[in-house]
Amino acid sequence: MKKKYYALFAAIIAIGIGLGIMYIEFWRDAGIELPEDVTMETVSGESYSFQDMEPKVRLVEFFYAKCPDVCPLTTQRMMHLKKQFEKDGLFKDNIEFVSITIDPENDTREALTGYMERYGIKPNDGWTFLRGSLEDTEKVAEPFRLLFNDVGTDFITHTSYSYLLNEDNQLVDKFPMGEDFDKEEVYSSITSKID
Repeated sequence: MKKKYYALFAAIIAIGIGLGIMYIEFWRDAGIELPEDVTMETVSGESYSFQDMEPKVRLVEFFYAKCPDVCPLTTQRMMHLKKQFEKDGLFKDNIEFVSITIDPENDTREALTGYMERYGIKPNDGWTFLRGSLEDTEKVAEPFRLLFNDVGTDFITHTSYSYLLNEDNQLVDKFPMGEDFDKEEVYSSITSKID
């Protein structure tokens, strides 16, 4: 009889753990979207309002130009994806990439332009690089539970995910940055969200 209780207790714990993992991975992120009351600045000096975005599937990356590891590797892999989406005739009209600096003090328009040039990214080609005040940057990062902290050196510790938004501006998937950014997985997820 005791064995049955132990088995029942173990099953209840396993179900609880499973539901907890499902909550963390799926339900907790449901309904996350970019805040509509924030306007940031492009490298061209134009205003970019999250309220006035055209319906597109967007891959959103939070980064900083001096990042020594996951940011440049992710940007490089996103560049490969961009080229594939351009071949498919989907980039710019149906798909947009948005890169938001988490270091607006140092990532001036000139610094971001230099970063883009290193990767062959041109302004207004469907990949938008944004900067704003630290307060606005935190406001944009908060719904995604993205944490970043300047530790007093040239390095900023930060959550390492990129985020996929559907045409309704809602989070539908997220991908690890750096070495774990799987281009094939991201490509498949993005194309499955295009109507």
